[in-house]
Amino acid sequence: MPKLKKPVYILGPAGEIFNFATCNAGNLGFTIAAADIPAGAGPLPHIHHYTNEWFWTPKGGIEIFHSAQEFPDLKKPATIDANGRTEVYTIDMKSNQIVHGPKFYVHGFVNTTNETAPLTFIWMQDQISPKYPMNDGGIREYFEEVGIKINDLKALPEITDQARKAFVTQGPKYGINQSYYFLQYVNHVSNKVPSKILNLRDDKSLNRIVKAIKDYNQGKSSVACF
Repeated sequence: MPKLKKPVYILGPAGEIFNFATCNAGNLGFTIAAADIPAGAGPLPHIHHYTNEWFWTPKGGIEIFHSAQEFPDLKKPATIDANGRTEVYTIDMKSNQIVHGPKFYVHGFVNTTNETAPLTFIWMQDQISPKYPMNDGGIREYFEEVGIKINDLKALPEITDQARKAFVTQGPKYGINQSYYFLQYVNHVSNKVPSKILNLRDDKSLNRIVKAIKDYNQGKSSVACF
């Protein structure tokens, strides 16, 4: 993680605690979050249109679900009355595993353990993204608008129904289709993961991100993190 002087903590709709940092380095823009995911919690199926994502599980215990079908039209999500629902495939993530989730796929995850699990996210701005103030494809702006800011980790704020609803209704402003309930986008779940999903990688971009974080932490002026 970039070593910020003032960490930014936000509470998600399922009780997730996110520690956010956003970095810009030339034409590279991304947001990273180290998160604590409560037992049994995780986001409902959703689609990113302006960012490409990575998940890293330091200890495992996270089950990713991911579609093989793409949904490239923000106005036509994976619903019965738009593009039709889709099958998702589950990946039981192990310790120190990285899974890549490019734009346009239905995905989400759940903590399958009985205790809080750490999970690190990276969202990288895609070249098709419109301009957002933080140059990260709108992710940080999305969470800051609809999430609940945490001022004291020992006294967490209440998760409101209004906040949960905002995660869905405000998503399209930031290139996100977020479902209200699991079966809104999903018609079947399988553990027989096709090679198309297993072969999703972008090591070149991930290496650029890792280098940018190292450069920032070493005090190099070519990278700005906030």
